[in-house]
Amino acid sequence: MKSLIVFILLFCFNILSEAQPFVDLINVRNTYAFKNPEKSGTPFSHLYIGSDLPLKLKNNKYIILSPFYEKWNIDSSSYKNYLPSISSIALAVSFMVPLDNNHCSLVATAIPRWNSEGLQLENSFQLGGAVLANYKITENKKYKLGVYVNKEFFGTFIMPLVGIEWKINNRNYLYGVLPGKLTYEHKINHLFYTGGNFRAITNSYHLSNGNYVRIDDNQLSAYVDYYATKNIVLSTETGYGIMRQLSCGKEGSTNYQKDYNWGDGFFIKLCASYRIRL
Repeated sequence: MKSLIVFILLFCFNILSEAQPFVDLINVRNTYAFKNPEKSGTPFSHLYIGSDLPLKLKNNKYIILSPFYEKWNIDSSSYKNYLPSISSIALAVSFMVPLDNNHCSLVATAIPRWNSEGLQLENSFQLGGAVLANYKITENKKYKLGVYVNKEFFGTFIMPLVGIEWKINNRNYLYGVLPGKLTYEHKINHLFYTGGNFRAITNSYHLSNGNYVRIDDNQLSAYVDYYATKNIVLSTETGYGIMRQLSCGKEGSTNYQKDYNWGDGFFIKLCASYRIRL
């Protein structure tokens, strides 16, 4: 068991020593959004369970397996047929190739997933992927440029990607790929880290009635990480979701049958991770 942990540690370090400042071998997050008393903010909960598992190939190439599961429960009151409980299961596979010895690398990711009401596998398959080029400017700064494509139920979704990994100093780090996620991290001491996050979410899910539901959310938040042990991290995050939208339509069409104002509002997120800092 000890040799297996050392094996994983070495792989994680080789892959990510120039990337974000940690890797989560397992990560569990549960989000709860509150009702907005002044607007039509809709309460919901979101569960996420995921992992990153690296495998080394020849010539300094790597495969990273990233399975995950997520589930949305939306308090839809009289909209039960429109907003049921929806889930996703996926196995993202990334292939990392160095393009030269010092500055450039390429990461290609395939994301097969099943998005549906009640994890129904029939008619719920989506295949997406991303290509991301990395260019190291200095030892502490790297830029990223790429594209993300996914076959959503409303049509093909294409998004250009721009990212950064910047170790500002020994206590401050900025990293992420937009428009998906951007994180600022500040080290208080060896037990506590804090910072801010931006996340943008766009997903669609097959419904049992043959339609689909599309979820759009944009989350701004602040967080605190507590290292209960060297590797076990407990986190709390609170923030506000803006420009939220829920849409329902026939598959392959963006002519929505219903376009429901999800409503902006506050949320809280609790997380637990087995984390290796690099």
